[in-house]
Amino acid sequence: MRTNYRILTIVTTLATISMGLTWFLWPSTEEVPPEMSSAEAGGPDRTHEAEVEQQDSEPGKDLRMSVENIRGVRCEHEMPTYKCGLCRYQVGVVKVDASLLKDSSESKAGLVRTMTVSNGTVDTVLHTTGEVHLNGNATARITPRMSGVITSMKVDIGTEVKKDEVLFEIESAELGRALSEYERGKALSELSQKTLEREKSLFDRKISSESDVIEAQMAYEQNRAELKAAEQKLRVLGLRDSDFTAVRHDPRGILIRRLPVRAPWDGTIIEKHGVVGEVVEPGKDVILLADLRTVWVWATIYEQNMRLLLENKQRRTIPVTVSVHAFPGQEFQGDIDYIGATMDEQTRTVKVRATVSNDKKLLRPGMFCEVRITVTSGRDALLIPRAALLSDEGHDFVFKHLEEDYYVRREVKKGQEFDESVEILEGLRPGEVIVADGAFLLKSDVLRSKMGAGCAD
Repeated sequence: MRTNYRILTIVTTLATISMGLTWFLWPSTEEVPPEMSSAEAGGPDRTHEAEVEQQDSEPGKDLRMSVENIRGVRCEHEMPTYKCGLCRYQVGVVKVDASLLKDSSESKAGLVRTMTVSNGTVDTVLHTTGEVHLNGNATARITPRMSGVITSMKVDIGTEVKKDEVLFEIESAELGRALSEYERGKALSELSQKTLEREKSLFDRKISSESDVIEAQMAYEQNRAELKAAEQKLRVLGLRDSDFTAVRHDPRGILIRRLPVRAPWDGTIIEKHGVVGEVVEPGKDVILLADLRTVWVWATIYEQNMRLLLENKQRRTIPVTVSVHAFPGQEFQGDIDYIGATMDEQTRTVKVRATVSNDKKLLRPGMFCEVRITVTSGRDALLIPRAALLSDEGHDFVFKHLEEDYYVRREVKKGQEFDESVEILEGLRPGEVIVADGAFLLKSDVLRSKMGAGCAD
């Protein structure tokens, strides 16, 4: 009993699915002509079966018929064949209910989308390979600007830092001398300013001579220039306004010997070559900092593609799409910003560089990648989506709007194929409406005779 129940359940499910497909692809009862004979209702009409067999023996017969002939031919039900729910597939016509259209107000999730075809610029996609590198314009090799000993290391490899954040500090006698010169210059400047003010006061009361005022003025200007030079030297070493304030408020002078080294921009610590207690000097890299939100991708282009690439570079930016094996199905976008000035004599290729967005920091320097470069050929052509072009027994065709809810399949001649579109050389004109998405559903209805269905079935 349990086995029989399972078999009954499976049969019922299959019957339900079959009824659902028949409702979508086969005509509704409203389109069946009234006053049908027994043969029209499903009886054995051998005459009509012979006509269907004759049509099946001539593949693509409806594609060779003109639109005028399709409108004029009448079926055995004494009505235009393209309007007959049982016969219109014989002339390659399908009726699409408005509720199935994606742009229809009656349906928020349609299955069919239409479009008006028009001429467009032909884009060519160049496929090549490349390698991911750090963005050299967003990478900094951090080195101290004077000799000293690292007293504290604030970061480690992989640390995310912000601009002006302290990376490490060094203790240096040279820094102490530079700060001493600054403090001395500051004191002399303040003293000479008071002397100048006193001499001006005495001169106004005719107690001091003008030469004394001039001498005081010269001393003040000299001391102020020396103070500016001492301050500039400290700023070159890396001190900021906050550091000068901290030095002035440090009664023990501890900060006078410490030089903070800061991050020039936001980024990630890629390498670290220093530890606390290590002696460092100018020119020795301590930290490699990189902003990984963008990376460089270096790819190779063959000599025959150079002209097209250079012409596009003069007119516009050249977009690229990058994919890596580590993240299948995910693409990274960028633009070419440099085309190599020399060619490899062995491979006859030129290096090109693209700056690629890496907001999620998934791309890693050293990764191999596949690169698609989109360039415009400058040639106009009639382009349609790949999904709109169908084929059957060697015939390429599209579904073109006939009238009202009716669409007819029309043979076309295709030209060059691209990633997402196809060039049409013959069979379509700008301004005509075709089915762009869901055309395969219409194809199933038109070719139903191949599945054993016919007007008399």
